[in-house]
Amino acid sequence: MTVEQSWQRITAALSSHAPATAREIRPPAPAGDVEALQRLVGLDFPADVLEWWSITDGIDDERDFGGNRDGRLVPDGYVPLGVRRAAEEYRRQAELPDQDCCDPGRAHRKSAGDTGFPYCTALLPLCRDSGGGLLCVDLRDGEDRGWIMRWSADEGYFPSDWASVTDVLAEIADRLEQEPVPTEGGALVWP
Repeated sequence: MTVEQSWQRITAALSSHAPATAREIRPPAPAGDVEALQRLVGLDFPADVLEWWSITDGIDDERDFGGNRDGRLVPDGYVPLGVRRAAEEYRRQAELPDQDCCDPGRAHRKSAGDTGFPYCTALLPLCRDSGGGLLCVDLRDGEDRGWIMRWSADEGYFPSDWASVTDVLAEIADRLEQEPVPTEGGALVWP
């Protein structure tokens, strides 16, 4: 299943059962914003990340966490970040790099999928939850490059159950089609 196929399934289910969430989805990210973020991070992004941002520029998480819960599209209450918000999160978190991993010359001593604290500068923020936690794409070299990592200020970064953006979107599409879509006021609410 491609990113585009999963995304079509997701938006169809949301339009039918969670229109408030469907309305929060932004159009494609500006290519210049994606290129600027890639230069900032200094690492190539996986194809599925680029494909997803070519379809949507996430959801306005500041609006969502200002009291509106409509944009929590990803299980566990995560809101997909727009490219500019991903850049803001990256700049903020990269101020405190993991000294056991991140070399000042942008090299990394740990491999993709390895855990650490406080933040690895090879993690690309992708989604945010109401507590400030992030889902990030691991851009370090290794077998698990592209894996989705969870990050929190208290715990640092560690692997999620998702191997890629493609996996995240496929799970959302499957769950929306196979289970009754849980909603509150037309907004998707994950149990």
